[in-house]
Amino acid sequence: MIEELSKHYDEFKKVLDILPTNFKSNISKKIACINDEYEKDNILIQNVREEIERRISVFDNLVENEDIKKYKEKIEGCNIVYEWNNYNTSYEKMHLDYYLYQLNKCYKEDLESVNSCIRTIIDSFKMVGINLKKEDFSFNSLVASYIEKILDNSSEQELKKYFEEIYWKNSDIIKILEINIKSIYLKNEKKIDKYYEARHNKFLKEYKENDINELRIRLSHEYSKLIAQDKYLNFKKFLDNTYQLNIYKKEEIEKKKNLYFEEGSYNVPYLEELYNVLEEYNVILKYKYLLDDIKSKLQSKDTLKNAKAKMLKELSKVESKLVKLNSSQNKKSLFGKAKNDEKWLFNYKEAFNEVVKYYDNFEQTNFDELVYSKLTQDSTVLDALNLITSNYIYFVNKTIEQDDSRNINEIDEEYNKLKDYVNCNNFIIINNIALLDEKQLKELIVNKYNLENISITKEALLTDNLSKTMEDITILINNENIILSGINVDDVYLYIEYKKMNSE
Repeated sequence: MIEELSKHYDEFKKVLDILPTNFKSNISKKIACINDEYEKDNILIQNVREEIERRISVFDNLVENEDIKKYKEKIEGCNIVYEWNNYNTSYEKMHLDYYLYQLNKCYKEDLESVNSCIRTIIDSFKMVGINLKKEDFSFNSLVASYIEKILDNSSEQELKKYFEEIYWKNSDIIKILEINIKSIYLKNEKKIDKYYEARHNKFLKEYKENDINELRIRLSHEYSKLIAQDKYLNFKKFLDNTYQLNIYKKEEIEKKKNLYFEEGSYNVPYLEELYNVLEEYNVILKYKYLLDDIKSKLQSKDTLKNAKAKMLKELSKVESKLVKLNSSQNKKSLFGKAKNDEKWLFNYKEAFNEVVKYYDNFEQTNFDELVYSKLTQDSTVLDALNLITSNYIYFVNKTIEQDDSRNINEIDEEYNKLKDYVNCNNFIIINNIALLDEKQLKELIVNKYNLENISITKEALLTDNLSKTMEDITILINNENIILSGINVDDVYLYIEYKKMNSE
């Protein structure tokens, strides 16, 4: 349309330039010609405006596909499978690892969050059939009294007042609470295991073992497809510049196609498969620090045998001592200044520090036990990732060890993202390659896709170049989804420019 109008105006200008103006009558004719063109132009402009408004009006009425929300709810309903995950213990199934980590985090923020976290922990025990009581908190009488107030539904104001009172008597209140909760879990571990086993068996009466896993993968795939091909969401991405219009111009898309495909060989299924393989390869590179740690553990696997049993044997001795010391001073202030309390206080602190030492290694000992019992020399990369994403504390600790500048909220988000990725996809590489295998993946990927007429090089898969390669493939896949969603990129450009022009 723009080219046609430009050509028309160029021709009209030439005609106008040759019209004579040497007589009054000629000037009148020229003015009449201009006025006639002006009237035609107004009609044309109105027609163009109406055409623009017709083409862009569809965008203003777009709404998100209602099925997207329904699919998300269905996928969340599949999360019950985490309850019989073979790569963790009931401790992780109850999310005690996460809750206790958050408890320490909340402790540095505000008391209301601490109390909320404690209530969540109490509820998690209640869910598995264990109703916590004051008497369960036998490591410290002050902690027991505080728990009693929470169980009695004391107000936040009352809890704050009491916490401040006991904090000055013992500043280790939260740490004592943490190790006491771990102790309660261990005392009831067999009962909790039976709870999850019973729920699993109940499920198996109606479904097959892999039914829900397969359902979740299928739903996740369909969910991703719905989002990727939703007209409203694609249009919104152009508006907020997530998708940049200049990148999705036809000529730019053709350039990217020519980078990876020979003429006439462009193939969308191969393109999507390549992206999936690159994503798996990227996961291997990104989490190399975790996979290498698992490799190291596997290579010295025999040293992990009975790790938990050994720890529990030693722990029971010092824990029993701590409980007896607390019982002997049950009615006295822990840090009273009376002379006859000094020896008791020294012994209590010594026993407490010993217990803390064991419980601080509790999650790591659990994890080592799982490495020993669940992984073998033939275990795949996927097996290792399943183990990693089933153990929150391991992921957090190792990630912070790798980079201590990381924000815990970012780490949480990354953990959940990796967990969803591992549990909601079918794989090509990571489920077929042994963790201890030293195959040259770059060569395997390049050779495989060169056979499919896809021009991918080893240089494109180098760590520094991989993100750019994946970005290129993503843009090509996005373009296919944009087309399938019914969006014309030229119409989006028209919409944005027209709205901008009318707002000025």
